[in-house]
Amino acid sequence: MAILSLKDVRKNFGETEIIRGVSLDIEPGEKHAIIGPNGAGKSTLFHLISGLFNVTSGTIEFKQNEIQNKTPYEVNRLGLARSFQVTNIFARMNVFENVRCALLWSCGYRYSFWHLLGKQHELNEKAMHVLEQIRLQDKALFPAGELAYAQQRALELGIAIASGAELIMLDEPVAGMSHSEAENAVELIRKITEGKTLIMVEHDMNIVFDVADRISVLVYGEIIATDNPENIRANPRVQEAYLGEVAVSA
Repeated sequence: MAILSLKDVRKNFGETEIIRGVSLDIEPGEKHAIIGPNGAGKSTLFHLISGLFNVTSGTIEFKQNEIQNKTPYEVNRLGLARSFQVTNIFARMNVFENVRCALLWSCGYRYSFWHLLGKQHELNEKAMHVLEQIRLQDKALFPAGELAYAQQRALELGIAIASGAELIMLDEPVAGMSHSEAENAVELIRKITEGKTLIMVEHDMNIVFDVADRISVLVYGEIIATDNPENIRANPRVQEAYLGEVAVSA
């Protein structure tokens, strides 16, 4: 049974239709990539799933709960977390505090105002464990806004897993990174999302074909193909619409 199911999802901005009837099922534990040319609607689709935008029509189900038009925090509390193209962290807080904040709801603190967080040893230990997973334990007290770009992206991934998410959505996770930084980021993504469901938007086709179990190709707001990487690479419609010589020569 699909963990995430989109059924004829549409999004209009005024008279302009950006997402044009997307239907897609994502299986539990699947690593799924969404690719397409600039302006295809990939980030808009992410916004609809995560609650940042309301749908014009159609349904989105996560763990058999309809989530279309719910707020981002409501969607997150059901077990879905995402990153953005532009890094989204608490820049003035230190690295440890960023992760600890993400843990609060999943650890049951919720609207509790009387706990002194510095004395919550189990919570703090969990935060340090997350930092170890993302290899930032030595930066725990470092201001998050002063981290190197690749480290900020790693912290954002740590915040996502700290929330207890079962499904993690990454929007261009290696954009702006050097080749070596991207390799390290992919290794980290593999490790952190083991046993979880991953959906990512990414323009680096080498990473897409290496990481994804299945790939969906979005063009002008419509999915023109969903298949395994080998079949996507060989699909003439995909080559014509997006991959071009990359698919032929890769």
